[in-house]
Amino acid sequence: MPPKSAANKSQLEPDEILQAVIIADSFNRRFRPLTLDTPRCLLPLCNVPLIEYTLEFLAISGVQEIFVVCCAHHEQIKDYIRSSKWGKTSLPRVVTIVSQELLSVGDALRSLDGKNILRGDFILVSGDIVSNMKLDKALEEHKARRQIDKNAIMTMVVKQASPTHRSRSKGEEALFVLDPKTNQCLHYEPMEVYPKKNRLNLELKTFKEHPEIQIRNDLIDCQIDICSIEVLLLFTENFDYQHIRKDFVRGILQSDILAKTIHCHIISQSYAARVKSTQMYEAISKDIMSRWTFPMVPDNNLLESHTYSFSRPHIYKEKDVVLSRSASLSEQVVIGSFTEIGDKTQIRNSVVGRGCKISANVVIDGAFIWDNVTIHSGAQICRSIIASDAVIGENAVVNRGSIVSYGVVVGSSQALPNFTKIAHRLPDVDDEEYDSDDNLVSRDPTDHAQPFAAELVGQDGEGYEWKDSYSDEEDEEDFDPRNVELTALGFEPESAEEDEESDDDVSVGEEEAVGPEVNFFDEANATFDRAITDGHDVSTAALELNTLKMAFNSTFHDVREIVTRGIVSQIQPDQPNSSAKKIIAQWGGLLTKYVFSEEDQIDSLDLLLTHCVQFEAQSKGLIFLIRELYEADIIEEDSILAWFTASSKRSGVAAKIRDSVKPFVVWLQEAEEDEDEDDEEDEDEDEDEDDDDDDVDDDDDDGDD
Repeated sequence: MPPKSAANKSQLEPDEILQAVIIADSFNRRFRPLTLDTPRCLLPLCNVPLIEYTLEFLAISGVQEIFVVCCAHHEQIKDYIRSSKWGKTSLPRVVTIVSQELLSVGDALRSLDGKNILRGDFILVSGDIVSNMKLDKALEEHKARRQIDKNAIMTMVVKQASPTHRSRSKGEEALFVLDPKTNQCLHYEPMEVYPKKNRLNLELKTFKEHPEIQIRNDLIDCQIDICSIEVLLLFTENFDYQHIRKDFVRGILQSDILAKTIHCHIISQSYAARVKSTQMYEAISKDIMSRWTFPMVPDNNLLESHTYSFSRPHIYKEKDVVLSRSASLSEQVVIGSFTEIGDKTQIRNSVVGRGCKISANVVIDGAFIWDNVTIHSGAQICRSIIASDAVIGENAVVNRGSIVSYGVVVGSSQALPNFTKIAHRLPDVDDEEYDSDDNLVSRDPTDHAQPFAAELVGQDGEGYEWKDSYSDEEDEEDFDPRNVELTALGFEPESAEEDEESDDDVSVGEEEAVGPEVNFFDEANATFDRAITDGHDVSTAALELNTLKMAFNSTFHDVREIVTRGIVSQIQPDQPNSSAKKIIAQWGGLLTKYVFSEEDQIDSLDLLLTHCVQFEAQSKGLIFLIRELYEADIIEEDSILAWFTASSKRSGVAAKIRDSVKPFVVWLQEAEEDEDEDDEEDEDEDEDEDDDDDDVDDDDDDGDD
């Protein structure tokens, strides 16, 4: 018979299963008007419903029971899960929970608390998470902390990345103040762009209780939380908690009464991001096509009906695609089955769904075309979303940031200005109940009491202009609609200052309106910095840089600029000689992969000088870097001398740094002169020997006579 204590323990603590909660509703309007008809979690991302990525992520993390909490469009969500593979498996068990009157994440968690279905610690995510990480380590850390301190109620997963990383949600960033020894979050500060914040207020007791703190702006909030059951109770006790970060996290950290703690789990290698805006929709789509999210990539066919195959440069095609011989697919393209693409059509950096009909001479650049879209000849689409069953007329232009919703028809030769949104129906303006992407009661889609917006879609078009409304957010403290504008697909910094463009500004064939603007350097710098920090080898770093080079159609000069910058940045000002030797030994081989001629060598030297001006503290290392490159046979003597002569026109700081290399250049020149003198002496000796041989021959001739 087992001891009584063991028997009691087995009765009181049944085997714990890992549970997760997915909040399917978005509680904002970022994807209007697309979400008039479809919940955000079912919108296609690289032709896969968003919730599929979230469910896959939880499944690979070992979650055994998943509760999907939904309100708006709940019948669509239930039907989808029931008919998908998740409705046919018992592990993980996926259960949909419908709550009709949810207005926020806080409401959803209070509703869950009343149902008593969660048994212990659980994972909390939204229905638009894309991640390839396994939560094993984060869960272990969370449970270990809970064993020691029951007040450690939450662990937030955050990703270390540069402040300019593509997967940051613009206008919705945050500062984290952490204890570096425990990763306890001491303060959370939302850092919207508008209004600009110039100071951070921390209580004195923070410094007394934590002698060392870190203020981090290099962390991306992945919106993945490991919560204790007490989190639900705290939401129930505090009805003013609506947002998980702005209300709950800040409320817990600032409370002197609750004495609860929140920690962070920092990741660097795995991928994790949330599709919380159209800007993030574009960024994460590119990450998927670039395979940063592996194994969640198109050719792994997350849906049972998918048949994608992969070819370079990052082209994904399903079976039964009809592609004209003269059509061009370049750099990150996904094409669904039964799609037809006509003569001389160009598609790049784009996703095209199933059953689309794309005619001849069409240009699709950085766009997202959903299922069964018809695009007539000569049309141009740039960095926009075209929803299912839409029609784009002959020679029409859809400029960046536009959203053409389900069933909309854009007439022939029409040009949609930047950031135009067109819906095939209007909401019931008399109904004030809708206050998010999803919570909306609409008119009958066939009811068109008002005439279509002919000035936008043309006389033969069908659609209404959609104007964004922020009434659900205006009550928030410091709300500024400009922060929402930053999260728009195709937004660029200068866009905020642009006036409404005239018809001439968006005329058909305008080069500026159609061409995409991408930032290779931010992505590549972050990649190489990560390679240095994480100790990647040259082959791995080269593979990642080559992937970005192809994705952004960049040049070898651009990659050399990235590598030389990274090399210069690692020089230690107090040990320039030894650090240069170490850096070139580790990363010199990477530079050789992008240097093919004397011109490339000279260009590399010029880039080193340029970066030394940028990192002036590291400029002492330039002479040692050049010497090590010479010793490693990466840069030749002639190239160094040619560069030194060509750079004589530099002025200011650059001239001073360039002159610091002069001793090495003089040494090279003197060594070359000594070598020339030795060669001349050898030639003279050879000539003397020849003369002696001639004399001997003459003597021999005399003797014969």
